[in-house]
Amino acid sequence: MKSTPPAALVSAGLFLGCGLGGFVDGILLHQILQWHNMLSSVRPPLDLIDMKYNMVWDGIFHAFTWLMTCVGLWKLWRAGGRADVAWCSRAFMGSLLAGWGLFNFVEGLIDHQLLGIHHVHPGPGQLAWDLGFLVLGLLQVGGGWLVIRAGRQTLTRRTDPAHRLLSARYERLAGPGGVATNGLSVRDDATDGRGAPNRHRQRSRRPVRGQRHFEIVAGVPHEWE
Repeated sequence: MKSTPPAALVSAGLFLGCGLGGFVDGILLHQILQWHNMLSSVRPPLDLIDMKYNMVWDGIFHAFTWLMTCVGLWKLWRAGGRADVAWCSRAFMGSLLAGWGLFNFVEGLIDHQLLGIHHVHPGPGQLAWDLGFLVLGLLQVGGGWLVIRAGRQTLTRRTDPAHRLLSARYERLAGPGGVATNGLSVRDDATDGRGAPNRHRQRSRRPVRGQRHFEIVAGVPHEWE
């Protein structure tokens, strides 16, 4: 049964987020906006030779992001083939966001601050742009972690044995085409046998003493006497 917390799914999302976030950096900042190139602070692309030199290192940068994306896809494929790994969209999307933020923070810390080979937006306010880039990365990591945590809590609740038992009993109580809520069993027949609107839906208006009642709250079935 698929009940393992999606650690393999989160790992795949982190690599994919890192690779895709790197592609956003390279395509948007390097090519479309042309704010900087990989070595634009140490070899400004002012002539054809320096432009070609930066193009080579931009290619190396994109090769790295492509490699991270391939690793993420491979890990996602492996996770999808495991029977003990449950799919959790929140955890996966949160890991994508966290991976993107992790890339931004690490790349900004190394390339912008430690090595100084390029800056986000060179000029008089380049330090503010570089610090803002680091803050953005940290916010993405924090937001991604919160989404991952919410996804794991949802997955834990869905895979809890008591939750599965209540869900099964709720489905048996409702039956095909029926809904059970707040102690009422309602048939969801929209039409009668002749195709006309059914004005006589069957409804038990008063709960029977000793009968168990079910209610769905936030996607979780609850049972009481």
